[in-house]
Amino acid sequence: MPSAPAAEPSAFDHLRAIVERSPAPEYRRAGSPGMAAVADYAAGRLADAGYRVVRQDFGFTRYVIDYGAGRAPMLERLIDGYDIKVESAFNLQKTTTTAGITCTVRAVADVQPGDCGFVPFRSASPEWKNAPFVTVGGDLDAIMAAGAAAAIVQGDEKRHLVYSLSSRRPLPTVVAATDEASVIGDQVRLRAMGAFAPATGRNVLGMRRPPAGATQYVILLAHADGWFQAAADNGGGAAAILRAAELLAGAQPDIGIVVGLMDAEEVGLIGAERFAKSLESGLDPGDGGPPIRTGDVKAVINLDASSARASDVQSMIRATTARTDAPVFQWRAMVASEDPILQAAFLARFAAHGVLGLPIPSSVFAPVGAGELGGRLRSDVHHFATVGIPFVWPVSGYPEYHTDGDSLATVYPDDLEALATATADLVGDIAILPIGRVAEPLWPPLGAAVTLPPGLAEVLHAHLDHDH
Repeated sequence: MPSAPAAEPSAFDHLRAIVERSPAPEYRRAGSPGMAAVADYAAGRLADAGYRVVRQDFGFTRYVIDYGAGRAPMLERLIDGYDIKVESAFNLQKTTTTAGITCTVRAVADVQPGDCGFVPFRSASPEWKNAPFVTVGGDLDAIMAAGAAAAIVQGDEKRHLVYSLSSRRPLPTVVAATDEASVIGDQVRLRAMGAFAPATGRNVLGMRRPPAGATQYVILLAHADGWFQAAADNGGGAAAILRAAELLAGAQPDIGIVVGLMDAEEVGLIGAERFAKSLESGLDPGDGGPPIRTGDVKAVINLDASSARASDVQSMIRATTARTDAPVFQWRAMVASEDPILQAAFLARFAAHGVLGLPIPSSVFAPVGAGELGGRLRSDVHHFATVGIPFVWPVSGYPEYHTDGDSLATVYPDDLEALATATADLVGDIAILPIGRVAEPLWPPLGAAVTLPPGLAEVLHAHLDHDH
């Protein structure tokens, strides 16, 4: 008897393959070998699905933490030799030697010359919607001003997690999974070594021409780089895009498709900038047809941290739900630019697949969610939104964001599959709907004051903020 055809890989199968190609200690950081392996995987999957694949390699500079023997990040409590789980901060302008620094740990307000200042987690949580509230930058500046030898930023001690932190200061800095009582007042030995180095970013583009009589394209966008295992941010988004692309290969919607899997989002949206500029000048799929240009793009579906386990919010409502899982909005905001037709289709189509969230216009989300990015959308879609291309972006908040706890366990397989199938179905809707450019800027100019309607900021933060 003939064998049954192999089952198509699910979105979670793609996610598992991405995480498997992201080995410690570098994982899938921008420009890393792990990211190169994932780019090869994505290119192979898209080619197998019939897409014209174009690789966009680009140079940039990245900070590389030194994990060599006797050089890896370290925090040792000297009184008993206890090694504390630790990670180096990135972009350090001053590092230690292999011998490290010996210092006494003090709270920020108590730091004296030669000490190591301690920044508590409550002041430095990486969960991105807390950005307007954290004070880690000011705390590091105060530690430097006091003449400290180094700084220790507390990780998520509750979950025993470390996380990515960009310092950009001449101050050796580590992130440590420890409680304050275990280090403040004690002597420690701290080591943080690394350097800036040239790197190669790797974008992967997959393209399918529109059918005869159609000229427009939809972009399926996701970044593939990430910190640590980066399952939810953004292995899941990349996996869902690959799954949607494979579904669309058989559906043949009345619109062209450009799949864009970006590198170096986490270090400044660099890959997406390269992609956007290639569309400005004309992107050649290599099939002898006309180049694809910015004006041909009808809309963008951006999947960035779009599916994550709603862990913390459940504890807030279990008393009223008989201790069952019933996450409010699944910690997800449904962000869309101000095109009412696209927004309505987005919400309806994703809801039909059980992908729910709090609807937020991008003009409101940008100033609330941008934090330290000065008004920019915190995702690759920024480069397309600024030229008026309408977009949708389901985005989740979750406590393991940018930590070494962002593993496969942070993503629900069923939700990720629903995200992918909803994305594929929305492409069909975009093909036939009268969606136009967004004429007005989606947010005020950089530096302009932002005034939200009365009560709106409180409502947003109540839904989108779990630590403050």
